Amino acid sequence: LLATATGFTETYRRFYFRDIQSITVRKTWTGAVLNAGLGFIVFVLLIGVAASSATGDVIGWSIPLGFFLVLLVANVARGSTFVCEIHTAVQSRRLGTSHRWRGIRKLLAHLRPVIETAQGPLTAEHLRQLSNAALPPASLPIAAPPVISAPPHSIL
Repeated sequence: LLATATGFTETYRRFYFRDIQSITVRKTWTGAVLNAGLGFIVFVLLIGVAASSATGDVIGWSIPLGFFLVLLVANVARGSTFVCEIHTAVQSRRLGTSHRWRGIRKLLAHLRPVIETAQGPLTAEHLRQLSNAALPPASLPIAAPPVISAPPHSIL
């Protein structure tokens, strides 16, 4: 059950384990962009600390510097960001449960046995059959696209 809450409304989507075709995970640029933004702020604040001569000015620049430095280190320590999506025959939905690899790994470890119970285990032979069925045979010629003739002229 995927529950999505926005403001005062909630939407629910039910996914049956037997209908799940795949769960995909892909890396995003969100974490890198956030690191670049925080790094730029830390750099500007470091220049402010270096340019300050009075003790009060140094303290005034150091407090926000420490705050943004902690945010930067925490974001780097958490690792890259990811998007996890669930795919069935009729829909694909983004799972908003976790955006870091550790949380996604926990989710997949929880879902895998339940899905295998509903669908049966996926063997290497079955994967080979699926990949061979998805690719067109190399010996067959590729058909040329159909030629579309121009529509007949209409008389106004």
